[in-house]
Amino acid sequence: MAESPERIGLIAGSGALAGEFLSSARGRGCEVAVAALSESVRRELEPGASAIAYLPPSQPKKIIRFFHSAGVERVAFAGKVEKRLLFQTLRFDLDALRFIQRARNLADVTIMDEVVRYAEENGLRVLPQTEYLGHLLAPEGPIGRRRLKEAQRKDAAYAIRMAREIARLDIGQTVVVRKGAVVAVEAVEGTDEAIRRGCRLAGKGALVCKAARPKQDLRYDIPVVGPGTLDAVREGGASALLVEAGRTFLLERERLAREADAAGVALAGWSGEGEP
Repeated sequence: MAESPERIGLIAGSGALAGEFLSSARGRGCEVAVAALSESVRRELEPGASAIAYLPPSQPKKIIRFFHSAGVERVAFAGKVEKRLLFQTLRFDLDALRFIQRARNLADVTIMDEVVRYAEENGLRVLPQTEYLGHLLAPEGPIGRRRLKEAQRKDAAYAIRMAREIARLDIGQTVVVRKGAVVAVEAVEGTDEAIRRGCRLAGKGALVCKAARPKQDLRYDIPVVGPGTLDAVREGGASALLVEAGRTFLLERERLAREADAAGVALAGWSGEGEP
């Protein structure tokens, strides 16, 4: 008798990454039970899920019960959860209140470390995102046809240092740089809004860089760049978008390269070694 396929769990936030995870896992023969963190995510992912429920992030006890009832032992996180929800009035269950209280602060890493610990305390093993999404990692070097100009390379080296530093401090992961000066730093507003603000301040020709934290946790901490980010870069008149090679997910890579070329934006992956 053939073995039944493994059923894994997916805690799905907004954006295309959750759908990419679902597609990849199914392509490798897995069934996927999805805890959708919003109703719109539930509607989007329902066709491909073996089981699905809308379960807000303020109700972790219900999420655990859902996975247990679905026979799930391994789970993954994919998609964006708006951190601003923590500063709004939501109905948190007692378990959510306990691990928020247990957290030292509301920094992203602190919160996610507590979420992972909570999941594992309740019998779920959290998978590295790269197990099913490794094909999305940015390559080293130019991703489209356009390369950074000589004058941009100093800004590129400076930008990746600054982006790594704000990531280390758990402020954000994106900086906007122009002529050797940091014009904008990502905070709670998110990547795309930080880019728009930075480009308004810098004017045409800014360089945008997104980097990972030095101690990147592959279970939840991989930065993501997709068409929405490129739209913000293009609309703001930035001349380049630099991402950290091997440590950043690129959604719809071929589309990104094509649209970056059409917009005159140099799109590149860089590890900090050699020339970007």
